[in-house]
Amino acid sequence: MSELHHLRPVRPSDHRTAGGTGFLGRQRARRAQREYEASILTFASAVKGEFRAACEGLHICHYVSVAAGLTVRTPRVGEVRPGPPLSFTVELLPGQEPGDFTAKENGPRLAHSLGGHGLRVEPIAGRWVRLVVLAHDPLADGFGLPSLTVAAGAESVVLGRTEGGITLGHAITDPAHLAVQGQNGSGKSAFCYGLLSQLVAAPDVLIAGSDITGLLLGRAFDDTAHRPHQVVGTSDLGAHAVLLEDLVAEMDRRLEHLPPRQDKIEPTTATPTVLVVLEEVPGLLRAADGLPKPKRGDGIPVGDRIRTAILRLLSEGRKAAFRVLMLAQRFEATAVGGGYARDQFALRLSFRVPADSLAMLHGDDARRLGQEHANADPGIAYLSGLGRDCERIRVPYLGDYGEYVDRVQRSGRRAPR
Repeated sequence: MSELHHLRPVRPSDHRTAGGTGFLGRQRARRAQREYEASILTFASAVKGEFRAACEGLHICHYVSVAAGLTVRTPRVGEVRPGPPLSFTVELLPGQEPGDFTAKENGPRLAHSLGGHGLRVEPIAGRWVRLVVLAHDPLADGFGLPSLTVAAGAESVVLGRTEGGITLGHAITDPAHLAVQGQNGSGKSAFCYGLLSQLVAAPDVLIAGSDITGLLLGRAFDDTAHRPHQVVGTSDLGAHAVLLEDLVAEMDRRLEHLPPRQDKIEPTTATPTVLVVLEEVPGLLRAADGLPKPKRGDGIPVGDRIRTAILRLLSEGRKAAFRVLMLAQRFEATAVGGGYARDQFALRLSFRVPADSLAMLHGDDARRLGQEHANADPGIAYLSGLGRDCERIRVPYLGDYGEYVDRVQRSGRRAPR
């Protein structure tokens, strides 16, 4: 790493500032240019050597048996650009994929060998790709969420930015429920502020749900078309069960009246996509389970009613244009309505959580990411689902809670009078 840093070429100054414009000045400029070109070749040779050694150490290579024994074949390096940022072209070996260089078990180590923090792979043509060595964590700097709203649920809202600088979007009409977990202060609520503020104006989206904190839903949505379909606080836990059961009834009505030759509802302003926000579900279930149990024959416990409604929305809601956004500090099966409920989430985000919690939501392959992620900065999350492997992103920052309230009040769709 240090060798590449010290060998990095420095372009010579213009000859007019490095010795004048006379004969001697021109001679000095030519010599400086020759020395610079030689340093480019020396640096490129060092990069190729470090890259080959790293590929061999990380087994990103082929082992070939020849008469003299076993030989190692590594990906061929083409053009080297000192940058910044340092980049070079690489020809993939047969059977290799571009993602082999950035896989979690290879990417950081390969980048560190080359004096960087991470790598970005850019396909060129055929088996050739360009590797860009990122000098610092691309997610260290946050990015603000512009004051924007989508005009329809089929338009993508901004989810976050990847380490490769790609901004990820997601349309709420896509067939996926969303699970978001994270410790207090990790950025979980701030992410949802940004998500909901982008959806409040869409005429074919209804933001409903349950929020015992009263912050994510409730006051911010006063005087909007969404507010009558929300229940907040803990003063009347039965109202949360009633709301969720009413949503299930609407789902059943839609499924019963599916148009001929269709297997799902196409959202319109008359039958909007219903985003059911469930803030702090474990707390809601604990509070409901703490209520006195009804006598035999007098009804079903509130906690059981809530669990049943959530499970039905998760398992049957996709075809009826219902989407669930569930938030929890930890997606333990017993805390969110069971393992079946957790398995229904196709899009999953984890802010700062212990390794066990990360594996619980994203699978055992994510456990090795847990040690680093347990100390992640606010706003950094791992995202998986919808055809994407578990990857690290930074979510956009809308601003403080007051800015969230202002945006919802300013842009939130009003009920027709």
